[in-house]
Amino acid sequence: MLLSSYNNVLVTFSLIVAILASYTALNMASRVSSSTGRASAFWLIGGSFAMGFGVWSMHFIGMLAFNLPISLGYDIPLTLLSLLIAIASSAFALWLVCQKDLPWARLALGGLLMGSGIAAMHYTGMAAMLMTPSVIYIPWIFALSIVIAVLASGAALWIAFQLRKDSKKATYARIGASLVMGCAIVGMHYTGMAAAQFPVGSFCGAANTGIDTKWLAVLVIVVSLAVFAIALIISMLDVRTKLLATSLDRA
Repeated sequence: MLLSSYNNVLVTFSLIVAILASYTALNMASRVSSSTGRASAFWLIGGSFAMGFGVWSMHFIGMLAFNLPISLGYDIPLTLLSLLIAIASSAFALWLVCQKDLPWARLALGGLLMGSGIAAMHYTGMAAMLMTPSVIYIPWIFALSIVIAVLASGAALWIAFQLRKDSKKATYARIGASLVMGCAIVGMHYTGMAAAQFPVGSFCGAANTGIDTKWLAVLVIVVSLAVFAIALIISMLDVRTKLLATSLDRA
């Protein structure tokens, strides 16, 4: 099998992005649950994109951190499909945690569906390399990565549901929860990568026709941070506007 290695700087950035994506997701959940009508729909759509793009960018940065002794690239249609899967999974997650209640049966089903979505996003992204011969997955590690995705998703949904109300205590709790969620997301990704084996003589079909990896990691990181910043700034302005409106009403 081909020997693989990782760029430790990009691995570190993938963890940072995962934590920021988790915090943004928890913040967006509070915005959706505290809004009604069109505003709620706006936060759901915007939050789904921010959260989905965050989870996907963590995955993609992790992929770019991965090195093989051959040229690598990524098929554009499959890469975009993996992004759409991440956004769709995020939309479902936000919608679920913003319901009035979250019984254990619904939480379990939600964790299963969201975890399956994240796993599908990951392995679709892997398929975007168009490897020949195909990537060989170690069955038990492959299964473990899916179990981690489902358990992490279930935990993330429960945490997001519990912290969806705005308060100073909830803000501090979100920071701690983001660390846990971010590490869980990263754990799933690198477990899935550990399951992959590349036979000697393999070549990447997308190396010359797909996305060039040069500077791509920097671009994804910058865009990710910009998306998180915009989402959080708009969220903060929304909170201040509501507080001002409430104060004016009382006056």
